[in-house]
Amino acid sequence: MSGDFGELLRRHRYATGWTQEELAERSGVSTHAISVLESGRRRPRLSSVARLATALGLDPADRDRLLSAARGEPAAEPERPDGHVVPRLLPYAVPDFTGRRGEVERLLALAAGAGGGRARPLVISAIDGMAGVGKTALAVHVGHALADRFPDGQLFVDLRGFTPGQRPLEPGAALASLLRAVGVSENALPSRTEERTRLWRSRAAGRRYLVVLDNAVDAEQVRPLIPGGPRCLVLVTSRRRMPALDGAVNVSLDVLDHEEAVALFARVAGPDRVAGHGAAVDEIVARCGRLPLALRIAAARLAHHPAWTPVELLQRIRRPQRLLTELSDHDRSVAAAFVESYHSLSGTQRRAFGLAALHPGEDVTPHALAALVEATPDEAEGLLESLHDHHLLIEHTAFRYTFHDLLRTFAGELIAREASEPVRRAALIRLFDHYRHTAASAMDRLAPLERHHRPGPGAPGGTPVVFADRADATDWLVREQDNLLAVVRHAADADLPEYATDLPAILWRHLKRHLPAREALGLGLGALRAARQLGSAAGEAAALRQLGLVRYQLGEFAQALDLLHRALEIQQRTGNRPGEAHVLANLGLTLTRMGRLEEALDHHRRALRLSREIPEPAVESIALTNLGPTLTRLGRLPEALEHHREALEFHRRAGNRLGEAIALNQLGEHQQRLRRHPEALDLYQEALELHRDLGDTFGQAESHTLLGEALLALDAPASALRHFRAAIEHLPHTGERYNLGRVHVGLARTHRRLGEPGTARIHAEQAVEIHTALDIPEAAEARALLDSLPE
Repeated sequence: MSGDFGELLRRHRYATGWTQEELAERSGVSTHAISVLESGRRRPRLSSVARLATALGLDPADRDRLLSAARGEPAAEPERPDGHVVPRLLPYAVPDFTGRRGEVERLLALAAGAGGGRARPLVISAIDGMAGVGKTALAVHVGHALADRFPDGQLFVDLRGFTPGQRPLEPGAALASLLRAVGVSENALPSRTEERTRLWRSRAAGRRYLVVLDNAVDAEQVRPLIPGGPRCLVLVTSRRRMPALDGAVNVSLDVLDHEEAVALFARVAGPDRVAGHGAAVDEIVARCGRLPLALRIAAARLAHHPAWTPVELLQRIRRPQRLLTELSDHDRSVAAAFVESYHSLSGTQRRAFGLAALHPGEDVTPHALAALVEATPDEAEGLLESLHDHHLLIEHTAFRYTFHDLLRTFAGELIAREASEPVRRAALIRLFDHYRHTAASAMDRLAPLERHHRPGPGAPGGTPVVFADRADATDWLVREQDNLLAVVRHAADADLPEYATDLPAILWRHLKRHLPAREALGLGLGALRAARQLGSAAGEAAALRQLGLVRYQLGEFAQALDLLHRALEIQQRTGNRPGEAHVLANLGLTLTRMGRLEEALDHHRRALRLSREIPEPAVESIALTNLGPTLTRLGRLPEALEHHREALEFHRRAGNRLGEAIALNQLGEHQQRLRRHPEALDLYQEALELHRDLGDTFGQAESHTLLGEALLALDAPASALRHFRAAIEHLPHTGERYNLGRVHVGLARTHRRLGEPGTARIHAEQAVEIHTALDIPEAAEARALLDSLPE
């Protein structure tokens, strides 16, 4: 009878919501002993039982029942006044149930209102979630914890909604099972479903039944099984959400959190088998997607192979093509569980599920799926919502859907088997066309003057995305940036080089301000390889120019010059005069940073003259913007002021807010050179607000740096310090080393002014290191500052 004792002990523990560890701490009985006792593998000692009963706070009657079970005395099944044995049909509750504390507490709290004479039954329907997430385990766990509150019986029906090889149970058959359980003889069973529903509700009236309806296919299957009495509680589990089930409270299960997943794996495999292998277990848990079914199978495989450690198990599941095969154990399989969910879909839904797995990014939007499946965005949105209802996709933010990792693998294997390579490739091209065209439309909103400098892809089939304004375009670019980058990387692997070269060229202006320089470097190198693969001189020149500007941003000025000169040679050789003017302006910018001011001035003027001859307004605006700072550094301040004002007016007239912000900062530096610090401060603040509105971290760092310098000049070191610190928070994202050195100079001066020479020296040393590595004139200024500080 030790098994009866174990079941009773588990039920009392579940009622408290405690884990085995918590009960062990309160009772003084070891966790191992509690686990053995609950499994029924050993007859308990009465002294241990007494301590457990005390810790659980059992009343005398429950204490006596627990002690009787411990002594092996048979417990008589309770009978109702009509002589029928009370049904106790809940399945065995697994002793290693782990986690879900929040869900258990919520269900227990909701259940507290059932059985108390309410006007209607409490229905907890939404124990829903993807295959293998532990819905049944949770329902059974909670059912055992609540069993004593429902003395008329606990009923359990497997509705077979997603059972391999079986059709879902018809409501009439499920009602017959319930009626038999509550004492209705076979001869008394009505033949019609409606009559069985009425009889079931009559039998349940006035009773306190706990009813678990497991593995439901939909609300229509469940609705006839809901008792009418107000003292019953119904728990429904399903792989589908059931918004149509009136009165239901929704509890959707996600995968376990990392700590819970590790704990479950350790409990199933055995704590001794995982000891000392924390890193391997962490990766196993991650590769199992923290899905309980996958974790149990993986842990069971480890437990059944004594010669393995978690390292050997990890080596097997690391192979993507073997992952789902490894997560299979006799009668349990993650893939088999997924197959039943897949088979419940319509043909259109199945196609959408498979093609969505071709998306190389993390999430899918209605427009992206519309391109993949050749549908309208509204139709695609409906498909995504239906897959979400089946728990085959996760809606992590509004209208953006992603796969659980194991489901992505499953879907990828399906589409590889069920769709030919030409079909898959055509779908991928439609998706890439969607992203290329939409990215070009967004950049046309943000930088219309540069439209003809970018590749001009034709409109793809279907419904294109239309942007209402610049803010709308910016928002799309920010939200889709990771997907766009994933498309670029995947294009090279999929032998679609035109996208690997076109997308970086289209997105360059946006990515320059939003992508870390080291990432941009990899993107540019990929674009260069793709352009050469295509034999595209225009693509190669664009990639070389972009790589040159990344090297400039990283402070690698000599490499930047080399790349830009190679781009210039191609533009001149192919007669691309707008491209030539653009590269001349970039060369001037680089030469200015290197301190080669007269050469820089010559390049800027050539760029300005050529851009006006063509005419080419986009390059004219760049040349005007770059001329002012070069002339300022040469000390030609009246001429510089003329160009600063002309550039600012040009950008305002064109509606180029980014260009306006840059021009405001440059005009502020000119004013500061004239020691007009309050005027400079106002210009910097205006520029900072523009950069903030644009979400431009690169520009914000620059404005904060300039504000710090102006405030320091106004003898406000505490305020300057705040701005320098804000600048240095933004700069690591940009990879901009020149400005990082400049901020360290500002911080050194500020800390010296605040009477903190030690901190000032630390920043001055960093400024010297950066500027010396960049080989720029500012290195001497930083060295002089360091030499002025005490050791």
